[in-house]
Amino acid sequence: MRAAGWHDTAPPSEGWTPVTLPDSWATRWPGFDGVVWYRLTWQQPAQLRETGLLLNYLNMAGEVSLNGTTISRDPSLVEPLTRAWNTPRYWLLAPPLLRPGTNTLLVRVSGLAAYQAGLGPVELGEPAAMQARYEREQLVRRDLQVLGLAVSAAVSAFFAAWWWLRRRETAYGWFAAMSVLWLLFACNQVATSPWPFSTNHAWQALNTSLLLVFSVAYMVFVLRYGGRRLPRLEGAALLVAVAGVLDLWLAPLSTLAAHRAVWTLAGGLTVIVVNSTAIVHALRHRGSPLRFIAPFMALSAATGAHDLLVFTQVIDSNLYYTNMSSYVLLLGMALTQAARFAQSLRRIENFNTELIEEVNAAKAELAATLAQQHALELAHARIGERVNLVSDLHDGLGGMLVGSIATLERQPGNLGAPELLAMLKRLRDDLRLIIDATGRDDGARALGELLAPMRHRSAQLLDANGIDCRWKVTDIDTLELPPSQSLDLMRFLQEALTNVLKHSGSQRVDVTVARTGAELQLSVRDDGRGFVVDNTGGTRSTGNTSGAGLRNLRARARRLGGELQLHSRPGETQVALRMPLAT
Repeated sequence: MRAAGWHDTAPPSEGWTPVTLPDSWATRWPGFDGVVWYRLTWQQPAQLRETGLLLNYLNMAGEVSLNGTTISRDPSLVEPLTRAWNTPRYWLLAPPLLRPGTNTLLVRVSGLAAYQAGLGPVELGEPAAMQARYEREQLVRRDLQVLGLAVSAAVSAFFAAWWWLRRRETAYGWFAAMSVLWLLFACNQVATSPWPFSTNHAWQALNTSLLLVFSVAYMVFVLRYGGRRLPRLEGAALLVAVAGVLDLWLAPLSTLAAHRAVWTLAGGLTVIVVNSTAIVHALRHRGSPLRFIAPFMALSAATGAHDLLVFTQVIDSNLYYTNMSSYVLLLGMALTQAARFAQSLRRIENFNTELIEEVNAAKAELAATLAQQHALELAHARIGERVNLVSDLHDGLGGMLVGSIATLERQPGNLGAPELLAMLKRLRDDLRLIIDATGRDDGARALGELLAPMRHRSAQLLDANGIDCRWKVTDIDTLELPPSQSLDLMRFLQEALTNVLKHSGSQRVDVTVARTGAELQLSVRDDGRGFVVDNTGGTRSTGNTSGAGLRNLRARARRLGGELQLHSRPGETQVALRMPLAT
């Protein structure tokens, strides 16, 4: 029976119409928003005992009384109505509430025709059986819905963090976005008030808007997860969703129910079409990532179709399964990621094994290479020692022999035994210098000690060949150098003087050895015929130059870390060395 107004507190006495539960008055009284009374009667035996009463749901808010005693009342029976549409109710009726014979249960329902207002099934029976039925209804209608919201919130946070850390994997960003949208949409299953809105119409407009935007986000996620981009389709879907949202919020209240029905069908069908298309794509392309979640999408499509049939009242129920089936899709994503993670671990383990094998092979190869390099270094060291020895013999003994030969050629008949003996002694002394500098004394020696005998011998040799040799030695009395450097310096001077003797044709040579601050300067200047010096500071080999001697000078300058300078013209030639001293 319809009430006359929202605030009626007692039902009319006449005009009752028999109905079958569950009942929705939208088809009986289209467009009626207000209060409808439901009266249920049954016969109770004379021997009263406890009885269980289960009311599956009433839509939207209501008040329940038994035999004139109120046993339940929702907080708000006028707009904004309490949203009790998905709340099962159970009472244990004690004997004081019951009467022998006829008992009357009166249910006052405040509802809106646009949202399937009416009363659900009412059951009476043994308390234990009714309690079990109630717990099942509570599990399906409330507990699983709350669990789904919690899971959606956790998954949204997880995939949002994943996307934040790996921005290039946009599919996870879209999955997080659609999970948030679904979380907000699914709040409709457990919300008991239209807050923050003042009417249920505004709440339903928001709820349908969330469904539309969710359907677009879900479509984009499936495309990205499958590795595809369809900009035109995505843009068109977004435009349709925006148009639907605007239409829902701008439509008059009198037509809002029709608009909401159209856009709810649009959003739900979009999700079903996306799921169906993804399943077909996964079946056709065995390598598609969608094949892992295709079974879960199939279940989502089935529950979505069921809920659309409930929404359009083709199925006489108000129980929706899509929110609960969303767990399955989340489970599919979790299993897929777990499989990917396990696969990545296997790759890492295989990579580690391969890396260890490659490292061991590289170590073996490196050891062999080092052994070869060591052998080569030993060979090069031996060759280098031989080259240095040859260079020392060339610069020392060679120079002495050249000088002696030149003397014999100039005065073949005027040399007696003493002169020949002196030549041999000089050769012996030079050989002793090589031996002492390279093996017998590892400590530093004063440069002056080595320079004095060489100065004496070279001066005698040059004088014997008609060349006036003049020396200028400055501030080297306390200068100590390592044996290798001392010998290289001596040989540098010997080679320079030998070149003067062999090639210059000069009559005078000036030798300067001076220490200036942190630098040692050596200079050999003669007044001979000279040679050609190129633009780079080197020499061009001519008949008047000695290629081996100049190469030795350059090599010794490099070993000493010094700078070799060559200046030559007819009548003046200078070979100079500037060597930094260790501080």
